[in-house]
Amino acid sequence: MTMCTFLSKRGATYYFRRTIPAELRPLLGGKAEFMVSLRIKDREEAKRLIPAETITSQALLDEASRRLPAKHRAGGPRTQSPQSTAYDAAAWDRGREGAAIESSDIAEKQARRDGAADAVAFLAERIAGSTKELTPDLRAIRYLVDDKEFDRKVLGEHLGAARVEVQRLEAELAAARAELVAPLRAVPEASPAKSESGTMLDTDIIELWAAERKVVTKGKDTHAAVARWFYERTSRKPVRDITRKDVLAFKVALVDEGQTPANIKMKLSRLRTLLQWAADNDHAESNVASGITIKDTDAAKNKRKEFDLASLNAIFASPVYADGARPAAGKGEAAYWLPLLALYTGARMEELGQLRPADVQQISYPDGDGIDLSSWFIRIQEDADDSLRLKNAASERDVPVHPELERLGFLAFVAAATKAKQERLFPKLNANIYGRLTAKWGEWFGPYLRGTCGVTDKRMVFHSFRHTFKQYARHAGIIEGVQRQIMGHGSSDVADDYGSGYPLHQVVEGMGLYKVPGLGLPAASKQG
Repeated sequence: MTMCTFLSKRGATYYFRRTIPAELRPLLGGKAEFMVSLRIKDREEAKRLIPAETITSQALLDEASRRLPAKHRAGGPRTQSPQSTAYDAAAWDRGREGAAIESSDIAEKQARRDGAADAVAFLAERIAGSTKELTPDLRAIRYLVDDKEFDRKVLGEHLGAARVEVQRLEAELAAARAELVAPLRAVPEASPAKSESGTMLDTDIIELWAAERKVVTKGKDTHAAVARWFYERTSRKPVRDITRKDVLAFKVALVDEGQTPANIKMKLSRLRTLLQWAADNDHAESNVASGITIKDTDAAKNKRKEFDLASLNAIFASPVYADGARPAAGKGEAAYWLPLLALYTGARMEELGQLRPADVQQISYPDGDGIDLSSWFIRIQEDADDSLRLKNAASERDVPVHPELERLGFLAFVAAATKAKQERLFPKLNANIYGRLTAKWGEWFGPYLRGTCGVTDKRMVFHSFRHTFKQYARHAGIIEGVQRQIMGHGSSDVADDYGSGYPLHQVVEGMGLYKVPGLGLPAASKQG
């Protein structure tokens, strides 16, 4: 199989990609390479367009080379002539890369032919005329020559037909190229690269934004990656010089590469975040990415959804609950308790995975008449010293322990962890490079949910427990504000910012209303 020079694939679409010599880049908009979407998903069809793109790019390189000051040319990489480029492109298209024609071989063959010219003329005269007068040897030579002449005529006819076919294919190629180039002309081109003397998006803005917003490492890395993607697909320049055309060109490039609408939407959102911060802090005049997004027609059908009752019963009748199974990747008791806690608290996976024994507390509080009561709560809080992280300020809260969790033995489980002096309730969970304790556990739960439990709807994931809690909380008639407080949701009502939220007795009463009718839960856990 021949190597496909300059042919590249991104997503499902093929691209022409060719590196630009370093000394020519300033003359070609600062780009490091030519990258042209062939807008074709079939490899063989894409290969047919490579020769034309090769010639076009070579013409641009030659023009840039001519404009390059002489002092920069010496010793530098040399570009090919258009004729040489055309030959290479044609050779590639025939799948004959490396089959170079040696001029010395041709010269030797011509010299041998010239040396035999007299002998050829003498022999031609001897075999002319009627074959009856020839000796058997000369007659055989005559027949051989006649056969060769016949073959030559046939080959000539084939060659003529081939030339007609080549002309037809060239016309088709020209038409295809014109059709290809026309829509590309309508695509906004990124503005030329400018000097890097200024505040850069992928370094300065990332560092300043992350430091001010106290962004976690993963968030910083994902936004930095988008900034790099942006520069790679437009041109590298200070943030003050980035234009709206640059952002639109970035969007078009992502579409051409076959990125999904959801992925493009996410990247544009992160780019808007960075450019908005830059504008807010006088590093740019405005947010040139404002309003630039993409419609995700699949968003609604791919949106996460709550577990239905059949799925919940399948989960809590699976081997972890029915047989006491503890798969190694399920990390011990985390396999048992994390789904139950999520169902009866509405908390996020990481909020539950990072819990410490001390976070489960018995708290006293007054009821509506001022009478002291006490209940068990799960305190979800942020503690930088102990690597406890929350999504936002509203996420810090006290969540009542639901009666079903008490029945199943959760408090006994916590007491055993306290007695064993465990730092965490689920000590087998190990943090990934971003400090997330439940990242690897989540990788186990997904296949367990699909394969073992048989829940095949891809919209149902661990986070669906949070949606499920919200669904049944509504059905139970729990006050909306109490629901939000239990789940750690921020409020959209400015008035809710006054005071410290609902009193604990209302939160406990609300949790007491929560139930999942028809759910078959396992017997109380004997663990601990």
